[in-house]
Formats: sequence, structure tokens, C-alpha cells
Amino acid sequence: MENQDFSLEFKQEITDLLLDIINKNKKEMICINVVKTKPNLFQSKFGGLPYIPKDKEAPTNKDGLGLALLAQINIEELPDNNIYPMKKGLLQFFILNNESYGLFDDKDLGNYKVIYYENIDKSVTEDEVEAKYNPYFEEDDFFPVIKEVAISFHIEESTFKDGNDDFEELADKALALFEEQNKDRYKEDIEKAKQNYVRKKEFPNDPLCYFDISDICEEGGDLEVLFDEYHQIGGHPCFTQNDVRAEFAPDLTLLLQIKSDYDDDFEIIWGDSGIANFFIRNEDLKALNFDNVFYNWDCC
Repeated sequence: MENQDFSLEFKQEITDLLLDIINKNKKEMICINVVKTKPNLFQSKFGGLPYIPKDKEAPTNKDGLGLALLAQINIEELPDNNIYPMKKGLLQFFILNNESYGLFDDKDLGNYKVIYYENIDKSVTEDEVEAKYNPYFEEDDFFPVIKEVAISFHIEESTFKDGNDDFEELADKALALFEEQNKDRYKEDIEKAKQNYVRKKEFPNDPLCYFDISDICEEGGDLEVLFDEYHQIGGHPCFTQNDVRAEFAPDLTLLLQIKSDYDDDFEIIWGDSGIANFFIRNEDLKALNFDNVFYNWDCC
């Protein structure tokens, strides 16, 4: 269905209604920027060589296969924020370097891990780490981070994203109320919105809902914020398929998100231009317990 079939007034009111929901539910996030320089052992990075204390071994799964560093966050490099309770140390994210990026195999194998070191021993050398860091890899290298890069951080406001279940729930309620209050004024527009083939087949008698947004609202307009993707800490997560948070637990914090990203100097690829998320229960984050982090990635 073409957007121009709807009256301008109807489209604008729906857009304004949705923007009001978006603006009232912004969250703080730490936006992560790729810096095209080689980081040292202790700096924040995507990929590359992790810091490993002298008295620790490199992480492995339960079969003894070495995990590879996906990201390392030096907490002292972060701007002041209300997301991470830690004020110092390193937070590291490891996954198994296989075709499924360590996700779709037996979950009991421990194919991904998040490790926090509160104190950093600056006397550790790269040679010492290289001697014990031996990540597994298959004949075809599937690791999403093609080249080690440094990263930097800044604070931004995060808005709901397309596919967020919490946004969908709020939009459904607001659009149903809008229809009830405007069913005579916008009768023709509302009827047009319900002519989508899938809608007519699956839920023809339902009021206006989240499903109808893509038919009603202009592409590339004010609602484009729903489709912005970031490397980020905290805020509203992005998914290319479905919101998976309900499968894990309520009250989750987005511990880290890494999107597909590339140019001439570096490349991060999750399947077919996908995105990865790490979530943690709020109570676990407060206790600095990273043993039960939830990891997900999906793609188109």
C-alpha cells in the first residue's frame, strides 16, 4: 500500500502520536565509536588480544576450545553514566569462533563468556598473553570482527527501535484509543489502513495497531529513529528479527550491542548484516555477577 493514499492530516497525527511515545521513553546509552587505530593490551577494543592477568588462563568452553575476544571495555575510558556500576577495571566479551558465533550450539558448552577484572596489572605483557591465548578457529574463519580496532565512547539518548516489544505494546494501546476517538473523522483512512493482505487474513477486525505503522507513515521521515542502529551500552536494543528479551528475564540491561559495520579499513559482520546483544539481569549487574549474561545475535 502506498503512503500517499492516506490524508496528510491522518499520517501526521499518527506520526505525532508515535513520536510522543518515543520521546517519553528515551533512555541513556553509551554510544561506541570505532577508532581506526591499534589499541594496546589494556585499552577498549573490538577484537584483538585480550588482557589476561598473570595468574589467569585464557577462557575456554567446556570442551576446552579457546574463546576469542569480541570486545574489551576499559571502564575508566567510559563517560560518567548510570548504566555500569563499575568505576574501574576491564569488562571482556568472548565467543567461540565458529559458524554460529558461539550461539546456536549446546548452551551448556559455555561458548560465550563475559569476564570482569576489577584491577588491572599493567606489568602484563603482550608476549605473556600470546603464550596462553589460543582461540579456536575453523578452516573458514567466521569471526565477526575482521580486524582489531580501538573504540571510544560518548553519551547519547536512546529511543525505541522497530521491533521492541515494549514499544509495540504502547503503540497498540495508543493507536486503538486513537481509532476509537477518531473513527468518524478518519473513517476512510482507517479503512484503508486495514486493507493490507496479511492484516485482512490474520486479524481483520482488530483496531489500528503497531502492524499498520509501516503502511501509514512516510519512510525516511521523523520515525526514522526507529531504525537507527548503534554499537552501544545501555539504552533500547536493536533486533533484525524478533525481540528476544522475554525469553530471558524481565528487568534486563543491555550490557553491550555490536552491529554490523564496515568500511575500507575494518569490518564487523554478523551473518547477513545482523546485530548482536548481550543482556544482564539488573540484580546481577548490581552484584557484578556476569555468570548468567544472555547473548543473542540475529540477521536478515
